Amino acid sequence: ADRLQTTENARRRFVSDASHELRTPVTVIKGYSDMLSRWGKQDPETLQEGLTAISSEAEDMQELIEKLLFLARADQKRQIINKEVVEMSQLIEDVFKKLELTATRHEVALLQNDAGKIFADKVTIKQMLRIFLENAMKYTPAGGEITLSSIRLPGYLKVEIADTGMGIAPKDQEKIFQRFYRADTSRSKGDEQPGGTGLGLSIAQWIADQHDMGISVESALGQGSKFILMMPLCDA
Repeated sequence: ADRLQTTENARRRFVSDASHELRTPVTVIKGYSDMLSRWGKQDPETLQEGLTAISSEAEDMQELIEKLLFLARADQKRQIINKEVVEMSQLIEDVFKKLELTATRHEVALLQNDAGKIFADKVTIKQMLRIFLENAMKYTPAGGEITLSSIRLPGYLKVEIADTGMGIAPKDQEKIFQRFYRADTSRSKGDEQPGGTGLGLSIAQWIADQHDMGISVESALGQGSKFILMMPLCDA
């Protein structure tokens, strides 16, 4: 009975949090739509401002809905995982090349990229790495550094994503993988970076769990953060 009540409480909290997150972009879109209907046709500047804001909010809402659907499928054990042997050095190189294109406001570096094969779903592993890298970009001010590395150890590939951002307070480090949790009071976002949904790290945790991977965090306020993934090798 206690477990059922805990599950029901978690479900209600999830629905409440999701509704709250969706309410904001919908309210903004409605507000700008009303503004455009009144003044947009006569004022080109107002028209452009409204269209830009609506487009941005719609993109944020689409991202949130996609993450909610992913977690819903995961909770219902319907999220498809197709595992195969994956050479991580190739995957990491591909992810890093895309990082170089998107992280235009930061210094990025691939410090080490050891070869190593894991038995995994390539699509979700890429998704997991991008979540950590996107987080690093969000919480690192312009001009900061983001690094990626993979180090082969006995039986494991250790993948590290590090940044020189604002860091995470010790009291928040165990909570950042909870759904909708955002440590805004202790971890300031980088300049002009969009806010997150608070779902990315919970998705990353789920993906890691499906692959028997461990995740740890090393961080201190004002000193940046490092996320460490321990990936079991299948060619050890």
